[in-house]
Amino acid sequence: MTMTFTQAQDFLQDFLHQQLPLTAAMQVSVAKYDGLSLLLTAPLACNSNDKNTAFAGSISSLATVCGWGALMVWAKDHYDDCQVAVTHADIQYKKPINTDFWAKALLPNPEVLAHMQKTLSHKGRIRAQLYIEVGDANGVCSTQIAEYALWRVKEQN
Repeated sequence: MTMTFTQAQDFLQDFLHQQLPLTAAMQVSVAKYDGLSLLLTAPLACNSNDKNTAFAGSISSLATVCGWGALMVWAKDHYDDCQVAVTHADIQYKKPINTDFWAKALLPNPEVLAHMQKTLSHKGRIRAQLYIEVGDANGVCSTQIAEYALWRVKEQN
């Protein structure tokens, strides 16, 4: 079962702003989910630094949350009881962000996703590496490679 855009948007938007207050302060919005990638947006106005460009902390936060959100939606498509956490992230800042900005997280290819689903079903936990781009109206400005842990939450009796 694949979430529709509206279902993914509603789930993520509510979860982000209720459970991760930083995303509300950053005014993060879910722009698109297509089953292979997630696109989040944020306005420059509340994420700027003293140079009137995007604050590096906002850039890395948006990238990390975007990867986390893509995996949360993917996991929710297959299981109701998963958690996701970033375990490692490397970000490259290539050029300043001068306008409202976005982050796009790419899920692994379908064969890797099928293997992840099988492993998660059998072992209850997996690791996944995602590639995330962050950019503005002028194109890609930062890239991040992040590793996330996913695990199924066991029901308590």
